[in-house]
Amino acid sequence: MDSKPNGGATDSADRGYGFTALEGDTRSGGGARPPGKKKFNWKAVIGVVIAAVVVWQIFNVLTGNSGKPASSSHGATSGPAVPSVPPTPTPTVTLGGHPVAAGSGPAIVLNPGLVAPGGNVEVSGSGFDPGTKVSVYLKQGGKSAKAVKSTLVASGKTAKWGIFSAGFRMPPTVNTSNATVEAVEAGGKKTATASLTAPGGVGTASIVGKAAGKPGATVTVNATGFGPGEPVNVYWGRTSGTPAAQLTADTSGDIRTQIKVGIAPVGPTTLVLVGQRTKTTATAPYLMLGLYPTTTPHPYALKAGHPMTFTGSGFAPNEKVLIFLNSNRGVPALTATASGQGSFSTSFVVPFGLKGKQQLTTTGNESRATASTGFTILPYMPSAQASTYGAMPGTTVSFYGKGFAANEVVLVYANTVHGRQLVTAFRVNQQGSAAGAGSYVIPSGVGPQLIFSLVGQKSHGTATVKFAVQNAGGAAPSVAPQPPYVLPPSLGGKPSPAPTHASAQPNGKHS
Repeated sequence: MDSKPNGGATDSADRGYGFTALEGDTRSGGGARPPGKKKFNWKAVIGVVIAAVVVWQIFNVLTGNSGKPASSSHGATSGPAVPSVPPTPTPTVTLGGHPVAAGSGPAIVLNPGLVAPGGNVEVSGSGFDPGTKVSVYLKQGGKSAKAVKSTLVASGKTAKWGIFSAGFRMPPTVNTSNATVEAVEAGGKKTATASLTAPGGVGTASIVGKAAGKPGATVTVNATGFGPGEPVNVYWGRTSGTPAAQLTADTSGDIRTQIKVGIAPVGPTTLVLVGQRTKTTATAPYLMLGLYPTTTPHPYALKAGHPMTFTGSGFAPNEKVLIFLNSNRGVPALTATASGQGSFSTSFVVPFGLKGKQQLTTTGNESRATASTGFTILPYMPSAQASTYGAMPGTTVSFYGKGFAANEVVLVYANTVHGRQLVTAFRVNQQGSAAGAGSYVIPSGVGPQLIFSLVGQKSHGTATVKFAVQNAGGAAPSVAPQPPYVLPPSLGGKPSPAPTHASAQPNGKHS
């Protein structure tokens, strides 16, 4: 076989597809191979193999198949490895103007999604594996994973189609506005969550039995939603100020106890319970009935300066009671404090200066319940007499008296032609009486009868004494009238000024 040079012309037999022509084949040049001669072209075979390898690599790149690096028949490594294809993204659809996941998975639905502590919640789940156990947890609490409190509240088993239903009661100790419910399939392969909103700070309260009564009545209260062992303030018709009572929740945050009805306006009102730590508030309606108190003076009639006992009942428990004399406003004359049963008792001495009918009006300082009653001031009617029924001028007279006010000063006036003149005074004892008290010298020219008026300084009680002045005739010496009487300091008068002349006389005896 003759070889041709590289740069020379090559006939069509040398450029064939690796197959030798059989006898009788026609070449493109028109010549025929001599019969009996066959020739195998190795160059054409090698070219076909190389072309097949290149085509295979291009096919792998286009189809994304990362096969092993191609090797030649001698074990040589082909070009760089094809990079791996990224995972297929979750399919989405556009809804409401934004993409949402088109795939399906486990899910739970809560009914209701807003529930107060103590309320019931139904959990409906789907998308779980059929015939598996699902546990339901309530999660609440802090900002970190460690601070989250997880509580098993229900469990269930999925049906044929991977659905389940369970329910639980919202614990009364939940005091956060947001919580999470999580359903976990056995083995933890599938989970689903849903948000649960609890009105944080809101509890429940109710009054057992008749929800109507007066302040001081006893009612039974049931309440939930407070913190375990939390102190709880009790208010009636308000939410601040001084509490009417203070209760303590049990370890579950519940309250069941009896309390006294506090003070609130008459009509529909509200019992308010406020937790001191969680600030949880629970309310219950109540109908407040009116108070109709009564008061009584003991005795109904008495003299000024004597003690009176004043009692009342039907007021609000432990409230301050204001007592007005002949008025219902302004500064009260007296105050008292009602007992736990709404009653009070106080005593006072009736002041001098009051006469006739008097009115006492009593008002509860908080309840404003009012009662009114009257009493009568009796007048003093003392009696008196002189140490003698009659005497001649120059005789010293003293007095006896009774029925005056205790320990008061009695002023003695002589009614003469010159008018009413204070002539002496004395003080009576604790029983309002005196004997041989005071001193007055009968002067000449006041007969034949002299009338004395004895007047109590505080009680204004007046006693009259008639005294006969006997005429001694011309033989009796003339007795001059005594100087004007001045009430000494021992009887409440002002100190006497110093004497201005030697003829000043003492004012007489007094007791």
